[in-house]
Order: sequence, then C-alpha cells, then structure tokens
Amino acid sequence: MTLPIRSRTPIASLAAALAAALAALTLTSTAAAQAQTSAMTPRPKTCLVLSGGGARGAAHVGVLKVLEELRVPIDCVVGTSMGSIVGASWVSGTTIVEMEDALKTADWDVVLGDQPPRPRRSWRSKELERERAIGAEIGVGKQGALLPGGAVIGQQLEGFLQRLLGPPVTRASFDELPIPYRAIATDITTGQMVVLDKGSLNAAVRASMSVPGAFAPQEIDGRLLVDGGLVRNLGVDIARKLGAARVIAVNLGTTLMPREQVQSLVGVTAQMINILTDQNVNASLAQLGPQDLLITPELGDYSAANFKEAWTTVGIGERAARKVADRLAAFAVPDAEWQAWRTAKLPRRIPDTGGPATVVVKTDGLKSVDPQSVQAVFEAVRQTSPPERVVEDAVEALYATDDFEQVTLRTESRSGADAVIIEPREKSWGPNYLRFGTSLGTNLEGNSGFSLVGDLRATWLNRKGLEWRTSVALGDLMGVRTELLQPVDLQRRWLGSAYIDARRRIDTLYLDQDAAASYRNSVLRAGIGMRSRYFTDAEIQFGLQRSWYDQRRESGVDLGDKSSAGNVALLRYTVDRLDDWEFPRSGLYATVSLEQALEVFDDDLGYRKGGVELQQAFGRDRHSLSFTARYGTAFGSDLPLVESFTLGGFQNISGFAERQILANRVAFGRSVYAYQLEGGGAAAKAFYIGGSLEAGRANEQLNSISARTARVAVEDRWIAGASVFMAADTALGPLYLAVGFGEGGRRAYYLFLGRP
Repeated sequence: MTLPIRSRTPIASLAAALAAALAALTLTSTAAAQAQTSAMTPRPKTCLVLSGGGARGAAHVGVLKVLEELRVPIDCVVGTSMGSIVGASWVSGTTIVEMEDALKTADWDVVLGDQPPRPRRSWRSKELERERAIGAEIGVGKQGALLPGGAVIGQQLEGFLQRLLGPPVTRASFDELPIPYRAIATDITTGQMVVLDKGSLNAAVRASMSVPGAFAPQEIDGRLLVDGGLVRNLGVDIARKLGAARVIAVNLGTTLMPREQVQSLVGVTAQMINILTDQNVNASLAQLGPQDLLITPELGDYSAANFKEAWTTVGIGERAARKVADRLAAFAVPDAEWQAWRTAKLPRRIPDTGGPATVVVKTDGLKSVDPQSVQAVFEAVRQTSPPERVVEDAVEALYATDDFEQVTLRTESRSGADAVIIEPREKSWGPNYLRFGTSLGTNLEGNSGFSLVGDLRATWLNRKGLEWRTSVALGDLMGVRTELLQPVDLQRRWLGSAYIDARRRIDTLYLDQDAAASYRNSVLRAGIGMRSRYFTDAEIQFGLQRSWYDQRRESGVDLGDKSSAGNVALLRYTVDRLDDWEFPRSGLYATVSLEQALEVFDDDLGYRKGGVELQQAFGRDRHSLSFTARYGTAFGSDLPLVESFTLGGFQNISGFAERQILANRVAFGRSVYAYQLEGGGAAAKAFYIGGSLEAGRANEQLNSISARTARVAVEDRWIAGASVFMAADTALGPLYLAVGFGEGGRRAYYLFLGRP
C-alpha cells in the first residue's frame, strides 16, 4: 500500500528556506576565509640561478622563453658570467625576442674586440694596417714593456651591453630593479667571491664575465674583478641568502678539452678555468633539494668561444626546459596572477630616442692627455651631430684619438635631472707604444723573402700633443722613417710634420725577359709638411721634400752607377672606408698623389709624378667581390727606380715576379672574388677560396734592356694575369697559398704570411 504524500505547512516551508540560506552563507564565508588565507600566505619565493659558460650561455634565453610561456614567476635572479648578461638583460626589460636578435645580429669580431668597425677606426690604425704593422700594441716605459690587462679591454663590449641593459645607471641597490638581481665575480687580488648588489648594472655584468687573460679586469670600488665562474659558477647559495625557498638552476656544464687541445698557453689557461669551474659547480649542485629544479641543456661539445653561432643554442635551452615542463608546472600560477606579475616585473624597456638634457665629459683623471683637447673634440661633435647621436658620436670620436683604452658612460642625477657622464680613461700601458708586423713568403721553388716592420709612437711630448713616430723595416725592404707631428689646433685635425726617411732595396734589371743584373737602389728624404684629417675617413698631405738617390750594381751586367738629388713639392689625398683591408666586403679606398720636382740649387733631378688608385668592394652572404683600378704617370719625365711604378707579383699581374716591371707609366685593373668557408676560430677568423683576373700596361719600362737596341725597352701593350688562392685571415695577417698565371705560360707559386 502506498502512503499518500502530505504537503508541507507554511511554517515548515519557512524553516526549510532559512536552513538553506544559513547553509549557503556558511559556505560563502568559508570560501572567503580560504581565499583570504591564500592571499595572506604568499607562494614560496622562487629564484632563478643562471650559470656561466661563454657562448653556451645563449641557451639561457631559451629557458627564459619557456618559463614565460608556462607562466612561472621569478622573484630574484642570480647570474655568473654569460648567465649574468642574460639575467641582467631580462630584469632590465629586454624581451626574449630582443635578446635573440642581439645574439644573431651582433658582429662578434667587433664586440669581442676593442676596435670599432674598420670605417670608424682611427686614421693611424688604418695607416698601420696598410703598412702591415698589425701586431698587438705594447707599451714602452721606464719599467720596460707594458701590456694591457687583457686581450680585450671591452670598449665595444660596452656598447653591446648597453643595447641589452640600457645606459649605465648607478643604483643604491639592485633590489630597486623590477626583479632583484645579483651578479657574481671574483676578486683577482684575493681570490674571494664578490656578490655585486649595487652600483652600475653594466659594470657588474662586465666584471662577472671578464675571463682572465681574455678580458681586462673590471675595477669596482677599488677591487679588480674577473669572471665569477672561478669561484661560483652556479650561485645556489646566493639565491638562498636572498630568501629563496625554491631554486630553478640552469647549469650549462663544463666540457674539459681533450689532450690535443691543451698544447698552448691559451689552451692550458682555458683548461685551468674549466677545472676550477667544474669543481665549484659540483659543490653548488649538492646544495639543491627536492623542492628545487635543475635544468641542464644538452650542449655537448659546443665551444664556449663560438659566439658567432651562439644564437643556435637558444633552441637547445628551450628543449631542455620543455623536458621538465611537468615539474615546472609546480612553479606556475594562474593566468590572471601571471599577467599581474608580468606587468609589474617585466616592464618593456623603452629606448630613449631623444638626446640627453645634459652631457658632461669627465677629464679630471687624465695625466698625459690635455683636458682642453678632449673638450674640443667633444664640442666639435656637439656642434655637428644630431642631438640623439651626440653621446655615441662623442664616444667614437674620443676613442679614435688612440689615447684611451676605454671611453665609458654612466648616468648620474645632477641638480634634480639625469646627466650622461662620458669618461675617457688613458691607456694604462701608455703613453709610448710599440707595434710589430711581419711578412714571410716563398715561391716554393727555392726563392723566399721576409719583411719585419716595427712602429714606435711616443705621444704627448708637450701639452699641445706633440708625437714622435719612428718606423723601421728589415728584410727585402730596408728602411727607417722618423717623424715629428705637432697638432696645430686643439681638435688635432691639422698637424705640422718634419721627417727623415731612408729606404734601400734590391731591384733586378732584365735583358729582354731574363734577369741580367741586380742593383741596390737607395733614397734618403727629408721634408716638412702639413696634414689635415677629416674624421677617420680621409687625410690630405702637402709639403716640400729634399731627396738623394743612389743606384749601385750588386751583380751582373754593369750599366753604370748613378746618383742624383732634388727638391720635390708633393700633394696626396687618401680616403679609406673599406670594411676590411685584406678581405673587403664593402667600402671604398681611393688615393690621388702629385709630385713636382723644383728646379733650385742646380739640381740634377727633374721629374713629375702623378698617380690615382680606386678600389670598391661589394659583398653578400659569403661572397665578396672587389674591383681595383690604378694609373700612374711621370708626365714624360724619367723616374728614379725607387720612385717608379711597378707591376708584378701576386694579384699585381700574377705569374710575374715581384717588381719585375718598373716603368714611367702604368695602367692596371683587377677584380678579386672570394668565398668565405665555414669555420674559423682561435687560429683564424675566417678561411677563403677565390681567384683574381688582372690586366696591366707598362710604358717606358725602366728595368728592361733590349738586346737588339741596347736601349730601355718600351712595352706598349696590355699584359694579362690571373690567380687562384686559398687564404686564412689570421691575427698575424693574411695567410695565402696561391698559384699565379701569366702570359706565355708563366706560372708562379705563392705561400706567404702578410702581404708581400
């Protein structure tokens, strides 16, 4: 039997409704209390620790990309060496895309050197390169030879860091950054670890990555600091001191080199650093607990020095982080919380496109260089450069004086406004400098030659900037030139000069096409003149010169000795904008010269001489092509052999001997193609294969005698030549292995270091 269901009374219904409302209120209060408790209980503090590793450190960027994608907030960052660069860039507001772009587009040959791109280098450095004095600059003082603090001082590195970190700003604490940051360095004097937590972020990063021997130490607060990897490559303990309850550590690993790579001073030094780094990393890894996370990108034997391809390791870091995505989920937060954190902690750094309100050049630390000259250079830039480029152009102009090891920047607050401070620092190994260069060559058939070049420059011999320059050449060309250069204006664009120049070389005279005699040709010159420089691009010279010539037979047919003397007025204008002297890919080189003998003092020498040379280079990807045209004439006069125009030698009518053709008038054209091969490294910046096509025409040849007429032979036809080569761009100059081809089946082989 089914019992009937009885309807509820009004009182019963009201009681039920009150009970339901009370239950709902209780649940709401409980949820609110739980939410309040969650808000009052912050998530565990998480610190990101990035290890050093040179070029391998670009993998950190890939890890950061995944952390952002998985919504993992970071409360503090600790970085060492390359890890300090990536970490500081991130907390400064540089995006992942901007970091990748910086790694991919950087000219690492420039960034990891001290010289700017060649078109912006000092005119003097270009002169030395053309004269093959390209060795490292050595200081000469009372204490003997003085060397820079490292292979790289870091002038161009400063610009790269500013691209990532912004202008140097002095901070009372790095806790002022959106995400608190610490950089780890080593005090090279005491060997102690130094945790950098204030001051200039740029300087802190620069100190943390200063590999001993490769980069000069960074001085901060009176301490000389170098790479922190020597003492703490993975700063887990520093993260704990910052209050980190959880650590996400990214260890790039240290690969010890095999025995065959540890055969030099550089190799031993690098291996020593690797050993020290590996040992302290193991100690840091032991400090990680179950609440922490270790990410280890699989970099294998990727070289810490391969910065040109460092951007390719970003993907390796990204893959390593994705492998532990399940564990990273424990560090993640909801989207709303992530967006709030991102807005507060990763604000986009907006570049300042306008000029600074105040720019100050600090010169009170200068000892040799005249502060008035520095101010004059700066004022010239201020008057000619757009406001947004004043600081950059001033730094370049001051560095191009060749007086300073670094021209640094920092931002200070003065009178309630920000001011950019430009501070040039004199070379610690100056003010007197020595450079060397060499060239060695053989034709692989028993004939060889060499040339050793030395250049000594004594600077600031008076308050006006007087310089004394002396260059010496030994070998196939023997010579010495000593010159005094006195700036006329404070900017040092106009210079008066007085010089003595002596040269001697052996030239060959030919009977038809066969060597018949060798003569020693000597010249002694003394002159005065003026030079005017136009920034780093061009120079004009004019002056008066007295010359004494002497021609003496060494062996072979005796055609008589000859001596002469005369006075010459000369004018020369040169433009050099090539991006590379040996393997150019862009730019122009041009020179125009005129010489006119002056008939005074009953001189027995009366010649006129004019010449022009143009070279234009083009390049794309790994291909480069350059064209050269040259013309010289004596305007119908006879030139001394030392002053004659020449053809013969590698890429100067290949297949013929060096200086085989000496003439009163020469026309010449050449095209050179080069293809850059993969690779490069410590031994050579790059390797090339290529070839050249050449054509020349000589009139009134001076060192060829016709057997039929016993008179000077006159060649009035075009001569062709060509070459194929393999080459390496080394620190000592170009290394070539080449074959030259000339008319009549001529063939010449070349193996040389440095241009002949």
